[in-house]
Amino acid sequence: MSSSQSVRAEFTEPLNRVLAWMLSCRNAEGAIICPYHRIEHTGKSAGALLLACALARHDPRADFDFLLGVAREQARRLVGRLEREGDSTCFTFRPGRHDPYNCSNSVIDASACSDALVECVQIFGEHLEDHEVETFTHAAVLCAQTYLRYCIVDKGIPAQKAWAMTGAAQAFRLSKHQVLELSVREGARILAEVQRSDGSYPYHPLESGAGHPGAGDASSYYQSRVTAFLAFALERAGHDPGASPWAEDLQRGIDFLLGLMGPDGIKAGLVEAKPWYHGANYEVASHPFDLYALGVGLVHLKDARCASAMLASFSSWSRHLLPSGQPQSHLPGPDRSSSYQCPMFWAAHASWVARALPMLEEAANAPSSKAEVPSTRLFRDTGLVRLESATLSAWVRGPRPAGNLHHGSLLGAGLIRVVDMAGQELLTRNPRAASQEGEWHGRSGLPRWPAAWGANRAELRFSLWLARNALRGRELSRAMGIPWGVFCAGILGYGSPVVSSSSDRQATLELLPEGVRVRGVLAHMDGSRIPGADFERSFTLQDGGLLVRETCAWGVKARQTVPKHATHVSQQEGALSYLLASAQNGLRT
Repeated sequence: MSSSQSVRAEFTEPLNRVLAWMLSCRNAEGAIICPYHRIEHTGKSAGALLLACALARHDPRADFDFLLGVAREQARRLVGRLEREGDSTCFTFRPGRHDPYNCSNSVIDASACSDALVECVQIFGEHLEDHEVETFTHAAVLCAQTYLRYCIVDKGIPAQKAWAMTGAAQAFRLSKHQVLELSVREGARILAEVQRSDGSYPYHPLESGAGHPGAGDASSYYQSRVTAFLAFALERAGHDPGASPWAEDLQRGIDFLLGLMGPDGIKAGLVEAKPWYHGANYEVASHPFDLYALGVGLVHLKDARCASAMLASFSSWSRHLLPSGQPQSHLPGPDRSSSYQCPMFWAAHASWVARALPMLEEAANAPSSKAEVPSTRLFRDTGLVRLESATLSAWVRGPRPAGNLHHGSLLGAGLIRVVDMAGQELLTRNPRAASQEGEWHGRSGLPRWPAAWGANRAELRFSLWLARNALRGRELSRAMGIPWGVFCAGILGYGSPVVSSSSDRQATLELLPEGVRVRGVLAHMDGSRIPGADFERSFTLQDGGLLVRETCAWGVKARQTVPKHATHVSQQEGALSYLLASAQNGLRT
């Protein structure tokens, strides 16, 4: 077995539970059958294999022989799913895109499987039969050579491009085929061109084939994948991620990731190009990739901020595990529903927590590092400002791309999250509600249903697939409600006369000393502005809280819903001020 580093039980115990839950879903043939979709997600079974590899390497309390057996069993199953794509020269791991209930695609599954097979050979090679080493190696390299190296260049979604790089880089470790290493370097070059100057990545750039401008928005869910996969692939291809020319790109990506993260480790989830994916305003399903990316920042880039962020991210992720080890993307609550992906996906993603174990151990041993506060950080390309004091963090979104019900961030032109240091949310956000806390709202004109139909008719059609998927998961009542919910939100709601400050997509930002000023215009949900309905709002860190001052030129036609956590409220026609503060600092009454 390759060299190992022991890691404390508080980090390995949750991962052992996740693996145990995955294995509890095996059938008599050893296939891990998703309880929700009732199929074998082969690319996620690769995650179980990776978990077994990492725990065998880093958990001194683990049963090595048991983990070897798991790895051998799952590796054999992966190899059994390698198939040629029709009459092409490509070999991929099924089901990939061939089964709609796999809810994945071929590049993601192929990358995960090639990666896991190489890891199995690297970790358990001396305990495997010679024919097993040969078979596992052949499958991984064949897929990388005939398929993954082309995906690195051709895929339009940065996260998928970067995922293909991981499988190709791993295959290079065993084959030393130079074309795979060259493919990884070419992928890194392309990703550097895609990355924005503020460190963010568009989920799917328009110039790369996105079907909607909103898909080009930043994504709190996908941001860390690109950084994590890029760093991993470079290292496995024999390069130092902390060296030029890659270190600067990785650092920018990590800066943006840190900018999204709250003191509780949870990101500002309303910065999201793909909001239909999630059943809440936040999720922890992406935390495994956050952890690996932050580990790269700590170990390779020597960024001390990453240590505390890693520990907070791990804590929030592990708290969302059920006692059985089944992961949750978010906790249940009002206005929340199931997310699109299933727990088997999130369990497989835990393999990236496992890969980060040595870096987590380093984070736990690192000296404490406190952020300099108060601070104001602008991420210009995303139109995002993060405000931070000793007692709270707040995020203000200004302009954002054109969007609809399923594409692009749903709220802007103001606050999207305020949280205190204990993780208490100080502002309620419900993107589909007619009125929001802390937002101006009113009504203008007649219903705009033809425009809403034009914007969201494709989403209504897509809702039939979402309903089918929910029905597959035996969620009958939810399946029946999905198309109606999309119709109500996407047609009736989107086309209603309701206007709001949060619907403006062209708001401007002006940095202030320890704050930011937003100027915008009340708008319909599609971003159409109302003449004469200008508003101005400032958010300033002071008095141990966040001071909000607002004016709206629409007079009595505009109403404001004062946040329930607001104190020191002063309100008159067209003007409002209040303070958002943690109860712990004694300013809330």
